[in-house]
Amino acid sequence: MTSAVQQAPPWKPDSSAKVCEGCEQPFSFFARRRHHCRHCGGVFCDPCSSARCAIPKYGYEDEARVCQPCWLYLKKEDDHLRGIERARADSFLRQRKVCILGQGAVGKSCLTQQFVEDRFQQTYNPTINHTFSKKIKVRGEEFLMTILDTAGQDETSIFQPQYSIGTHGYVLVYSITDASSFEIVKIIYEKIHSYAVDLVLVLVGNKTDLDHQRQVSREEALKLAQEWRCPLIECSAKKKENISKVFYTIMEEILTQEDGAPKQPIKPFWRIGQ
Repeated sequence: MTSAVQQAPPWKPDSSAKVCEGCEQPFSFFARRRHHCRHCGGVFCDPCSSARCAIPKYGYEDEARVCQPCWLYLKKEDDHLRGIERARADSFLRQRKVCILGQGAVGKSCLTQQFVEDRFQQTYNPTINHTFSKKIKVRGEEFLMTILDTAGQDETSIFQPQYSIGTHGYVLVYSITDASSFEIVKIIYEKIHSYAVDLVLVLVGNKTDLDHQRQVSREEALKLAQEWRCPLIECSAKKKENISKVFYTIMEEILTQEDGAPKQPIKPFWRIGQ
């Protein structure tokens, strides 16, 4: 019995890549040609994608070209046979599904990749819905967290009904540097209520590394979180600050609801360094 092959992230179009995502040097036809990483789909030059690694989960049984960050991530995993055994063991874990929602370019994929794969993607590559999984330990018990990283929402595609299927909790992400993204999460919140009741969610303000460009004040965000009776976490995917807190907090919120405990008055949001 073998594990089901997952769909690999779509390849970034060559035409949209002017520089290598690794060294950021410009491409040229002869000296620095474009190559795709088979794991993340990014575009890299040959030196930055010279590593080779099998990727059974995406159907690459033989060694395939990968970028250096993906090679480091994949090498942290066990060999192919142990990976299959872990997948079988995971099927017996308690599973919880989390959906990440927000306007495009707010950093939803960066948050997820930092948490699951311990890497940050410098260039913006619009996401087509992609699912990640990670085992985490909460309250002394292991869970398999499935994370649906959704395509960016806007006024014309706020919320797809299928996002609510089997979902236990939502992470609503905005950028502290973009006031419009803060307005979008309010619309998403209302739309989710059309398909789900007793929402479990965490409000997340990303890009605190750009605090000098802030358009959404901490006080304004905290007021909204208090209205929704949910935690507020400000974080930086780029600097990997408060990333784990985002996902462990949503898991705690899910378990608290399952316990039937009433929601407590919201606590102050996490500041960087706390």
